[in-house]
Amino acid sequence: MESPPDTTVARVPITVRCLDDHGRPVSLSARTLGRGSTDLQDLLRGAYAAVRDESPAETVTVSFLEDCRGKLQLEYLVVGPARPNRWRRPRVRRRDEAAQAALTEATIVVTLAVEAVGAVAAAGTARWSEGDTPDFADLVLDGTRILRVPGAVRDMLRDDAVLELLRGTLGMFLDDVEQLVIGKDPELPGRYQETVVTRSPGLVRFLEGAPLTALAGAEPS
Repeated sequence: MESPPDTTVARVPITVRCLDDHGRPVSLSARTLGRGSTDLQDLLRGAYAAVRDESPAETVTVSFLEDCRGKLQLEYLVVGPARPNRWRRPRVRRRDEAAQAALTEATIVVTLAVEAVGAVAAAGTARWSEGDTPDFADLVLDGTRILRVPGAVRDMLRDDAVLELLRGTLGMFLDDVEQLVIGKDPELPGRYQETVVTRSPGLVRFLEGAPLTALAGAEPS
């Protein structure tokens, strides 16, 4: 008996541009793409499971296509029942609103975790400060700049296993990439947003295995 076809029940499209210090596109090596996509997928799965607060029966995956030099078209997908092939886009048959909401929230958490790592690595000092709601925390950078993130992001930056996945996801900065530009919802007019992560000496040291020293042992004030 043939296995049932893959069914996409939720999706979030993402564009990623990799640029050098002159704003020119940079192609990624197969090795960087391979590890980056695998670790990104694991980050997304962990964030999605945390949002669902259970062991979801569906599979979360990341498909991608480098449609031109230095530009990737990604899709974050929730599929079922069969395990998808990363290189084959699953069929879209129905949409699960709960899965879509969880995937959208997981996408935000992962994107903000990537942004936070870049910001902390570039900062001289960083500390956590509780936000005005229990669901959020504030990163105070160099004593003045504040980056508000979901509490889940703070938890991720305190987890060594997650930090290792973030190293793999951001591995392009060990090549010739100076800026990573992440665009969310490129297919929805009026909702396009960009997150920019910039290469810094601290980020390179982190990617090479150093801890996020600015946050070492830091607790909310």
